[in-house]
Amino acid sequence: MLKSLNKTKKNILLTSIVLFNKRGAFNVLNHEIAKASGISLSNFNYHFPTKKDLVISLCRHMRHVLNKKIAENKLLANDSSPLEVAKIYLEFENDFKFFYLDTHNILKSYKELEQEMEIQIFEAVKLIKNIIYIAVGKGEMMHGPGITENTYEQVSNQIWMTCHFWFAQSDFKKTKENIINGGLYACYSLLFPYLSDKGIKKYTAFLNNLKK
Repeated sequence: MLKSLNKTKKNILLTSIVLFNKRGAFNVLNHEIAKASGISLSNFNYHFPTKKDLVISLCRHMRHVLNKKIAENKLLANDSSPLEVAKIYLEFENDFKFFYLDTHNILKSYKELEQEMEIQIFEAVKLIKNIIYIAVGKGEMMHGPGITENTYEQVSNQIWMTCHFWFAQSDFKKTKENIINGGLYACYSLLFPYLSDKGIKKYTAFLNNLKK
């Protein structure tokens, strides 16, 4: 998406992400973004007449980035795991933490984003569930009595919720550990009851290879 924008608009968006991540989307004023971008407020207003225009553009940029990250990893789908998918989401959310620290207020203030968020949630849960079924097929996760399609639907939703709200709860708790790694260990705990010995071996190896 950024490639299609002129230099000034791209600069404003990238500067906004930095400031929003530090202080929150509602705590940064337009003139502060303009100053940090090295432009006048009138120039800023030419590109983004309102804060709403800026936030909606940022969220569309986020969607583009996430879709690109997922597309780049689709070739690895048959050899990936739910933890690797969770890692993609957690790293993405770390880059745009302002949105995940304040999702409720952003969606409440900008109703236009609600439908896009619903679509993103549906696609995320679907992707996680598909990867889980691939893991079942490879013998890394179990199937059989007591484990139904609804079971893995619920697990997929729980992994999505863990990823989506991980930064908010970590910020509230003032967590000092590696936040992304912590989120991955939390996702592992959700998967663990359904892992085969093969899955446990593979997923613990994945976790042990994470950067400390």
